[in-house]
This record gives sequence, C-alpha cells and structure tokens, in this order.
Amino acid sequence: MMGARVKAFGARFFGRVDAERLQFAIDYVDYNESGLAFETICDYLIEADAPLSEEEYRLAEELYRDMEMKWGGSCLKFMKAQIKGNLLQQP
Repeated sequence: MMGARVKAFGARFFGRVDAERLQFAIDYVDYNESGLAFETICDYLIEADAPLSEEEYRLAEELYRDMEMKWGGSCLKFMKAQIKGNLLQQP
C-alpha cells in the first residue's frame, strides 16, 4: 500500500518535473524501495523548483510521517516554500 501511495504522489508531478527523471524515481517502488523513491521525488521537486499545492505538500508530510523517514525535515521546509496555492490537479 505504501508503494502505491508513493507512486500516486510522484505521478502528480508529471509536467512539472522532467518525466524521465520522475519515472526513474517512481520505479524504485518496484524494487521495494519506497523510501528511496519518495526521497528522490522530493529531491527532484526541489531541484526543479516545481510549484506545489497545499494538498500536495500535506501529502508529502503524511508520507514522511507514515514512512517514519529519518531524513528530511529540511527537504520539507524547502518544499513548503514551493507552495503556490491550489494548482489544477492532473487526473
């Protein structure tokens, strides 16, 4: 289930992050590396300075908490600065 959540989270950013890099990160889930997938997706979001909705940021916080990640309070801080309000969500 966690892997599916990470994949769904990553898929939200096609069109805002390089598709090939994003798919590379999402594919980590298929190798039982959901944490690495999530971390890489977040890194790519920060590197691309991709705009995030408040909902997407909340999802990132939930995944971070639910996965009991040890890294990354600073990544969430960077991502919080990228919130641009309510963005149109892709299907």
